[in-house]
Parts: sequence; C-alpha cells; structure tokens
Amino acid sequence: MYRRSTVITIWSVLMAGAVYLFVFEPGKTGLFPVCLFRFLTGYPCPGCGSTRAMHQLLHGHVMAAFMLNPLFLMAIPFMLFAFVRYSVGVMRGEMPRRNTLPASFIYGMFFVVLSFWIFRNTPFYPFVS
Repeated sequence: MYRRSTVITIWSVLMAGAVYLFVFEPGKTGLFPVCLFRFLTGYPCPGCGSTRAMHQLLHGHVMAAFMLNPLFLMAIPFMLFAFVRYSVGVMRGEMPRRNTLPASFIYGMFFVVLSFWIFRNTPFYPFVS
C-alpha cells in the first residue's frame, strides 16, 4: 500500500509540475530553482537547460528543446520507460526489482554525463554562446 501511494503521489507531482511548466516559461515567469553550479562558477552543468527544454517540449518544439539540452532530451524516453515499468509493477502488487544494471553500464552513463558536461563548456557547435 505504501509503494502504491508513493507512485500515485509522484505521478501527481509530475503532472502538476508539467502543467506549471507548460503555463510558466522558465527565466521569464514563475518560480524556478537556480542552478547552484552555474551560479557559483558561471559554467552550465549537465542539467542546465533541462527545465527550459521541457517547457519547449511540452509546447511541441522538439528542436528548440534539443538545442537547450540534448542529453536530457535523449534520456527522457529511458527515464519514462523505467518509471512506467516500476509504476506498473507496484500497482500490480509486485515487489520492485533490484538494480540489475552492470557496473560497466553505470560507469558508462557517468562517462557520458561527464563528457557532455565538459563538451558543453567548450566553444564548439552546438554550444557556442
């Protein structure tokens, strides 16, 4: 019962957040968190642009979303699949599966995020300011 209410709460918060993000444009209206890394260093982190990218995506502007944060946009289907699979399992009363990802895959994801972080702070296309 506890896991079901948690899943329902998370989906409700995600939907409310999507509605808020659809209505308010980050950086122009509404209340949105500031990236602490960017605030302190002046450089964007791997997540910078994710909120603006999701706003563009909710409005159907896929290319604009991709230009704001391509890594986030490519990760959305995987994150959505994982959470939907988890949610369906919990709602059916199944025990959530333990992490079955091999360590090499997790290290690979870390390497991709770290590489993206470094690359987006270089003067190369598409990250030219």
